[in-house]
Parts: sequence; C-alpha cells; structure tokens
Amino acid sequence: MKLLIIINIIFYNIFLNNAFSSENFVVTTVNKIPITKNDIVNRAKLISFSIKKNTDFKTLQNYYNQSLDSLINDKIILSAGLKINNNIIEMVTPKANQILLNEFDNSKDKLIKFINYLSIPKAKLLEKYESQLVWGIVLKNKFKDQLLKLDNIVENEIEDRKNRKTEDLYDLAEIVISRNNNQNLLNQIKSALKSGVNFLDLAKQVSISSSAKFNGKVGWKNYQNLPNYIRLKKINLNEGDIISFPTKDKIKIIKVLAKRLDGKFSENETSVILGQIKFPINFQKKDVAYNKIKYALKDLLANKRSCKNLNKFKKQNTNYSVNIIKSRIADISTKIQKVIKNIELYRISQPIFFGNFGYTFIKCDAKKPRKEKKSILELKNKMMQKHYLIISERYLKRLHKEAIISHKKKLNK
Repeated sequence: MKLLIIINIIFYNIFLNNAFSSENFVVTTVNKIPITKNDIVNRAKLISFSIKKNTDFKTLQNYYNQSLDSLINDKIILSAGLKINNNIIEMVTPKANQILLNEFDNSKDKLIKFINYLSIPKAKLLEKYESQLVWGIVLKNKFKDQLLKLDNIVENEIEDRKNRKTEDLYDLAEIVISRNNNQNLLNQIKSALKSGVNFLDLAKQVSISSSAKFNGKVGWKNYQNLPNYIRLKKINLNEGDIISFPTKDKIKIIKVLAKRLDGKFSENETSVILGQIKFPINFQKKDVAYNKIKYALKDLLANKRSCKNLNKFKKQNTNYSVNIIKSRIADISTKIQKVIKNIELYRISQPIFFGNFGYTFIKCDAKKPRKEKKSILELKNKMMQKHYLIISERYLKRLHKEAIISHKKKLNK
C-alpha cells in the first residue's frame, strides 16, 4: 500500500510538472530580464505549499498574482545588482546554497526529498535567498554614507530609551501581499493561519515586503508607532491578534507576537526547547494513531530530566520523525502555543493534525525572560534592522517606479 501511494505521488507530480512546463513562454520582462510561465508556476508552488502544506496544486492559479509580484521584485533587485557587478549572482550563490541547506537542518537528503516532493528545480528555491543577498549588497553600495551615520542615530535612540517612561510595547510581524485581485489569496492565508500554520514561516515564503528576510518581523513598537490603520481606529491589541487592512496598492496582515504591559516582559517571551514528533495517520482513526505514539514515548520519557532519549527514539522508530524546535513561545504557531501552554516538562502534548500526519510536542526546557542585559552591539543590530527595513522599502519603491516592466503575454488561469 505504501509503495502504491509513493508511485501515485510520483506520477501525479510528473503529470503536474509536464502540464505546467508545456508551452513555456515569457510573461513579463523587467528591465529586459524575462519572467516565464514556468518561473511563475514554480514560485506559485512554493507559496501554495507554504499555505496548504501539501502538493494539491489544483488551485495554483490563486497564487499567480502574488508569484508574479514577488518575481518582479526579485528582477528589479537583480537588475540593480547587475549594475554593480555582472557576476553578482555567482558571488552570492554559495552563501544562498548554505542558507537553503540550513532550512533543511543541513541535510542534503531532506532538501532533495523536498525538491522531488514539490517537483521544482533547486535553482527556483535558491532565487529568493539570492535576491535577499543581492539586495543587501545593493543597499550597502547605495547608502554607504547613510548607514555609517546610522551608528550615531542608533546610539541616540539607545540613550533616549533609558530616559523614556514605561509604556505598552508591541512586538509585530507582517505579511504583505499585492492588493490587485488578491482577495482569494488573503482568504487562503487567513485559513492557513487558523489551521495552525506558523505566521513567521508563511511571511518568509509569501510576503513581498523586505521584512520577509526576517521572517516578517518588524520589531517592537509603542502605540504611536503602530500602523495608521490601527491607531486611527483605536484598536486595542492583544497577543496573538491578527489584523489585515489595505494600503494604497498592498494588503498588510499584522500579527502581535508579544505585548509588554507597561514595558514588563510577557510570558510569551519565554524561550522553550520543544521536541516535535511527527506521526502518520494513514487509515487509522486520529485518536488511535495518537495513542500509539503516546504509548511508545511513555517509558522513554519516564523520570527523565532531558530530551536526549528522543534521538534514540528516532533511530528505533523509522515511521516517526523527530524535530527539535528552539524558539520563543511568541514565535511558534498559535495552535502549538495552546497545546504546550500548560504541559509540564517531559510530558506529551495533545496532538495537532495536518492532512495525513499528526504532531505532538514535548517541552524539554523553558527559560522565562529576564531583565535585558544586552550589549550595545546587540541593541544596535536590532535597531539597524528596523532602519534597514525603512531604507529598503523606500528604495525598492523608487526602483519599481523607474523599472521598465513590460507584460508580454497573459498567463492563462
């Protein structure tokens, strides 16, 4: 039966790949750099998988607009990079390869399985990382003097923070999509978030904002620095809130990762180490599949003071996969937050289900946030990130206006 399922998946992907690859043609050019039908389809596959966590690409056309907008941004960035160095892609590719491999726990086998699963060329996975690296070079080249001056600006901000009275602070992340004909995509994103997909993972793959480089994170803000839409409507924000609103040509989806009341740390800033166990359901009832994994882990975790035995469990049980997550509670998905909220260390959480798989979590460690004693360098890096995003968005908008974008042929839906 397993072999039959694998064969069906392979033939299904071959069929999709052939269907999407036939009659490839140039859809759009950006400063004479082409974007083809295959480029759009492959980027749409990545967006679709990020949202739906499967390879059911029957509604792939829902992601074409966002895919094209994302690729246009990449080509605008590439065009700016080529003016600096004709070999700029060759310069950044080794680092892009390493970043991509890091996404798969530095496992080439996991990366190859993912490439085969999505039936997508590795080069198309690299494009986003190459674009981000090229953009970093472009910004440093263009704003060299301004970035040097930022050092003084940041030092003044740090001094100002010391004298500022305590106030409510909001740690925000964003997903930005094009406003044009993207209501369907907006609905898909909202549905994915409700089902338990991690906001930060989604932002990294789907968002067309420069903040995608930081998994959508835009940093801590007081109420006066929140988006105009929130301030004008006087919305009271709480942790976990997700708000979407249109701007001139985009739609922004904002999530409150954490909230500090009067500047005091939130419980969601607690750092945790989680053991994530993925188990198949196949043709069983969900509760039966969960009880099997629960029973298999029971003795392994009894009277333990660490999760080291999970590595042994992984080797002994090939049907299950084990992943170690190190994160703030605020940065994991809302569904995972709920199932780990009240569990003790080394206890098995209630399951979460996605498609044919279930996930259960073991809290291996938890460290509550303490008063910040960060170095000046760490504070500077965080503030530099904020200024980087401001400079990045403004300059990309300018390059977009200056770009020669020619739409050659419509992509049939």
